[in-house]
Amino acid sequence: MKKVILSMIVLAAMFSLAQAAPFQTLGMLRTPDAYVLPHRAAEILMVGYYRDVVKPKPMTPDAEDASKGFFPYAMVGVGLFNRVELGLFAGDYTKLDGTVYFVNIKGKIIEESDRIPQIAVGIDNILSPVSKHGAQYLGPQDDFSQHPDRDAYEYFSPYVVASKQAYFSGVPWMFNLGLGTNRFVGQVSRARIFNGLFTSVELSPLRDLALQLEFDGEDFNTGIKYSYKNFGAKLGLQAIEDFAKDNGYEDNLRIAFGVSYLFDRYSEAKRRPDLRRYAMDSNIDGTSLVDVGAVTPIETGVVVPPSGSTQGGVVVVPPTGSGSEVALGGTTGSQTPGLTAQGGIDSRELSPEVRDLVKELEALRLERQNAQKALDDLRKWIQELKKP
Repeated sequence: MKKVILSMIVLAAMFSLAQAAPFQTLGMLRTPDAYVLPHRAAEILMVGYYRDVVKPKPMTPDAEDASKGFFPYAMVGVGLFNRVELGLFAGDYTKLDGTVYFVNIKGKIIEESDRIPQIAVGIDNILSPVSKHGAQYLGPQDDFSQHPDRDAYEYFSPYVVASKQAYFSGVPWMFNLGLGTNRFVGQVSRARIFNGLFTSVELSPLRDLALQLEFDGEDFNTGIKYSYKNFGAKLGLQAIEDFAKDNGYEDNLRIAFGVSYLFDRYSEAKRRPDLRRYAMDSNIDGTSLVDVGAVTPIETGVVVPPSGSTQGGVVVVPPTGSGSEVALGGTTGSQTPGLTAQGGIDSRELSPEVRDLVKELEALRLERQNAQKALDDLRKWIQELKKP
């Protein structure tokens, strides 16, 4: 564990020098999604943030730097009961408030299905030292010009958000739409038109690689994320609309690089429901029960090896099947959600009801094997009695 944390610190320090948008959530960049960490799982995110923002022109005709420098920070999230996620933010620094710290809390209300989005409610920036509400309505003469991100740290910022995963041409997408107040409302009049509305989208054109774009209620942000097992790396750019301006703000730069690690050894679920099966072709007819070693298109069901078999176990095939071939009992075939590369079951891919069913079927399979062994022993004993 010490080696993992030390490696993350070194990586954050190295990439922060490359000047790589602050990440305020463990979901997207600055906007939350509706997903929560699973029970007994935790995630740590360490960020190197570089900010170079000029003062608003009404403050000075020279548009000198309002904030420039490197501001590292960290976030830790914990999942509880597969329903609640708690997050702690610490880092950044303001001349007015000192080190910034706050707590986020998010609760899942409705779980995602093939037709229904996941919905969650939450409150960001609990206990934040930035205690003034309504910062988005203040003018350029206020102290917020000394810290461009100070309005993003407004305390007690509630929101509601809906998230939906989808597949288009085999490419996974995720869409988020939410409404919040305080930190989610912009300062300028054009941003106030949306009155706390935020939205984001993520697509994964390649395995483990995701592209992100969002509007956080005030700015447009973009980023790229790469995941390798439990490790993750994010590169983000905040307020990209500044690049299109010609009033001195076009040289603004807010860029960050973050590394994360997910501790999920003791959890049995994933942060997002696995909806890969909904991208598959469901127009397939056929039996849902196959023999060991057979390769058959399956739509849905539970596959159990036949009597006397010593290979394989119970394999759960997701509903609305793919039409792909599934091989059991030591043969090879395409992988399905919930089925590991070794032919076993990844319990985190399955619902609690299916996991209970799998346990019962495994118990029945063992009983059947024991009964078969007893019959074989009885057969051998009878044959010995028949010998002269």
